[in-house]
Amino acid sequence: MANLKEKTIYQVNLPVKLDLASVIKTLRLRNTNNRLKEAARELTDIALAAARPRAIYQVAHVRSADGANVDIDGVRFTSRVLSKNFTNQNTVFPFIATAGRELDELPVPSGDMWRQLCLDVIKTLVLVTGIEYLSDYLKEKYSFTHLAHMNPGEIEDWPITQQKPLFDLFGGAEKQIEVSLSESGVMKPVKSRSGILFPNDTGFVSCRLCTQFECPGRRAKYDPELVKEYLSESS
Repeated sequence: MANLKEKTIYQVNLPVKLDLASVIKTLRLRNTNNRLKEAARELTDIALAAARPRAIYQVAHVRSADGANVDIDGVRFTSRVLSKNFTNQNTVFPFIATAGRELDELPVPSGDMWRQLCLDVIKTLVLVTGIEYLSDYLKEKYSFTHLAHMNPGEIEDWPITQQKPLFDLFGGAEKQIEVSLSESGVMKPVKSRSGILFPNDTGFVSCRLCTQFECPGRRAKYDPELVKEYLSESS
């Protein structure tokens, strides 16, 4: 296991990047639906005042990457895609980020499906833009030109169960941002994400391997040729 006593865990309070236009666009609201737009405006304003997104990360080191196995500071991960990306890689940045419990605690009636949907979109936007900020922050701090990232559960090759070893890297430090992981791999708050950011100059985007076509956070189209490159038995 990793020697957690020697690890430094860094916390970053993420800025809230949220505006009504982005919420309306994600909800696919028609311009004529003024009632729903006003509800979205109200929730956006409330969320802007309440949201406290935050993240923790660490500077970690790849000890080995061979076939389907990766060793990061003594913790083992299993993924052919991760291994391919981490071959000849040294420094990587495991992270845990959350939109925050504050948004979960907003007083939205459970029976109001529209407002619940709107709040879900808002929390997703806060989380996604927060991780984008974290990536830019690390690029500037550590002088990298490009960083890519992978998240357990995003693709079949690196399933959600791999969150457990990722959390093991942090040795309980996730509690400082009020995040927890259940035995089944569910994070709380739900709008939280764990993953690894890593230097990459090839333009790798994990979305190109992902079959969750309706994902609101999709950053690139699915690429079956890239899937063959990363996941064929001979790769």
